[in-house]
Amino acid sequence: MKIVEVDKENYLGMAINSLKKGELIIYPTETCYGIGADATNQIAIDKLMQYKGDRKGKPVSIAVSSKKMARDYIILNPTAENIFDKFLPGPITVVANGKHKVDSRLESEMGTLGVRFPDHSIPKRIIKKFKKPITATSANISGGKTPYSINDILYNLSEKKKKLIGLIIDAGTLKNNPPSVVINTTGEEIEILRRGKINFSEIGSKTITTYSDTETMLLGEKLTKDNLSCLNKGSLIFALQGELGSGKTQFAKGIGKALGIKEVITSPTYTFANEYQFSFDKSTGTFIHIDAWRAEKPEVLKALGFDKMLSKRNVIALEWAEKGMKVLKSYEKLVKNKIIWVKLEHNFDDENIRKISYSF
Repeated sequence: MKIVEVDKENYLGMAINSLKKGELIIYPTETCYGIGADATNQIAIDKLMQYKGDRKGKPVSIAVSSKKMARDYIILNPTAENIFDKFLPGPITVVANGKHKVDSRLESEMGTLGVRFPDHSIPKRIIKKFKKPITATSANISGGKTPYSINDILYNLSEKKKKLIGLIIDAGTLKNNPPSVVINTTGEEIEILRRGKINFSEIGSKTITTYSDTETMLLGEKLTKDNLSCLNKGSLIFALQGELGSGKTQFAKGIGKALGIKEVITSPTYTFANEYQFSFDKSTGTFIHIDAWRAEKPEVLKALGFDKMLSKRNVIALEWAEKGMKVLKSYEKLVKNKIIWVKLEHNFDDENIRKISYSF
């Protein structure tokens, strides 16, 4: 067993070598540390079952690097497609009918298979390089403590089980996040098998409840990615409405993430507008983040040069859009521009909970 710190050695090459040899690897995810084995290798899954202990017939999920890879191992019906398109990558396990291309012990007695598309660079890089799915179960033994650090894993692990591990990728202590949501997509309606933070009863509607800053950012990221094609004709505008603390800036950070912007997105309250460059379809665009909190009249938008901002390949996030509603409505009539109206409301008992409605 070798322990490698992610910022010091070539963990990627070592992980691939271990997986090819049928060894187990321990890796970080956005929920906790997971234990990975080649999902198609019987010897590797033998080791995984020895490591985890008595699972009483419980199936084991796999992790993939894309929806395309998932399609090779499960049948994606419209419900599953919707979840992949709107919410993944992220802390969600999609249960669908399997294609029986992995070790049979990973699938349920009904032939279903759970698939994770993690939103963490390390497993995504490993799986993409390995070109096959790996198991996505937590790195604790069955019934043990959820592992957020390497010590959580090794403290009560027997020497016999330690010998089953080829490589541990140490990314330090992870945030104490809840486990992934597990959703059964095989029926006509989704069935929540294990609840997490996202309320998936709202899938298909245009009102979403988020339970953390991260989930608010995720929604901003998804809505941006879903509508990037309109940049080929004009601009994409997010009209953000909501009181202080409702999550407007967190939503804007999600927009920045979707555009691949590495700079930290901060509120432009005192500057009115911040600009960030991004690449799109072999060209460049500008993400313009505007805070209209101090705007006394709607015409302030025009004074800021809003007309010039509406150029091809620009994305605009306007906080306090209600202050410029009249002006925005006039721009909405321009066919080349797309405005997404977003209303954010936070729960006064728990400021992390937000109800977000959006319309086009």
